[in-house]
Amino acid sequence: MIEIIILTALYCVLAAKKKTVFGQMTLKATKALEYLKTTPEPMVRTVVRFTWIHKIRADLDDWELPQWVMDNEKYDWICILDVQDGLPFLIYQKSALRAVEAHLMKLEAQGAKIETKHKGQVMTVDLGDDSVEISMWRNPNGGKFAPFNVGFDIKK
Repeated sequence: MIEIIILTALYCVLAAKKKTVFGQMTLKATKALEYLKTTPEPMVRTVVRFTWIHKIRADLDDWELPQWVMDNEKYDWICILDVQDGLPFLIYQKSALRAVEAHLMKLEAQGAKIETKHKGQVMTVDLGDDSVEISMWRNPNGGKFAPFNVGFDIKK
């Protein structure tokens, strides 16, 4: 009986150590991401930090990237959005990345705090106490190659 109690306590301690920063892991013990997808209504997220990262670096940092992103040579750079509520959000589509990149350049020109690490493979723009509401949508009737539309609304 004592052995069962000790093993149960040990199991609980070991299970508690598997938590990630974001609180959710995949079955492979990697950090889970929500993906941008075609929906009839815009996907709206409140972003507190943008991480512009090379897909290989993201894989090394244990982000769970879809296999089609890893296998496709067209996708090199991705953006991971840290959002207020929910899982971090993955953007890998070129049309959405162009809009995010333009917004990040605007934030940089306005003096946003930008941190670069891993020899330029990771760039983080932390908005501090501010946040940005980003809305992304693609015309569901436009086919699978229709571009994403991205809008930004700065929240203070």
